[in-house]
Amino acid sequence: MTLIRIDPKRAGPTAFGVLIPHGAKTLVILRPRALEWDLLPARWDDQREHAPEFCAFARDEAAGVARKLVAALEAAVADGVCPVQTFGDPVGRQLQVWLRAAELVWIVCQRTPGQAYQPMIFHTLEEATSAGEKIAAIVWPNEDAKQEYYVNTQNLE
Repeated sequence: MTLIRIDPKRAGPTAFGVLIPHGAKTLVILRPRALEWDLLPARWDDQREHAPEFCAFARDEAAGVARKLVAALEAAVADGVCPVQTFGDPVGRQLQVWLRAAELVWIVCQRTPGQAYQPMIFHTLEEATSAGEKIAAIVWPNEDAKQEYYVNTQNLE
């Protein structure tokens, strides 16, 4: 896969954006344009009994996180290892979809304007698998794909 950085105004419907809202402390948001979800970074110690914690970053740190995310996606394709994972309890009907990139997990969250992000809970393995496949098609397409992405630090809606 070749990631092609493009101006946000010229990005097509299958592009993904890396958004960095204004603020001294800010989020970094991975936004697949074609999907109804955003992915937000969290730190997790790989212990099931500890929930991941969403991250906020200083502006300079956020730019570095964005660069590491893009590099991790390129490396995942080169290594042939899909970074998208389904995580949770299928019996308890509490599943999430994550993207592993560098030292962070990027948790799929419902995109609801005006409301705080919350992890998206899928109630069946089929729902979670379907969501994971849609995300993987954008962030981990086949090796010959040319995937558009953009970075936006302005005009966020």
